[in-house]
Amino acid sequence: MPGAGDGGKAPARWLGTGFLVEEVDNTVTLIILAVVGGVIGLLILVLLIKKLIIFILKKTQEKKKECLVSSSGNDNTENGLPGSKAEEKPPSKV
Repeated sequence: MPGAGDGGKAPARWLGTGFLVEEVDNTVTLIILAVVGGVIGLLILVLLIKKLIIFILKKTQEKKKECLVSSSGNDNTENGLPGSKAEEKPPSKV
């Protein structure tokens, strides 16, 4: 086990360029980065699912609105609504 018998110091390696490099255990750093990346990925996934659900709901509401409009050709003359019928004129005597 590296660093067990040397008082907690990691073993150092001498590079030929004049630098002394200590080997460090990056396990905790990798775990933290993995958790942060996972949270960011989960947030993006939730936002995409939310957008997809809103898109589907809008499309289904548009279909319902299209079905509410009647295309039978009725112009509300049978309903007796005011202003829906033209004034009937009595036939003129010639």
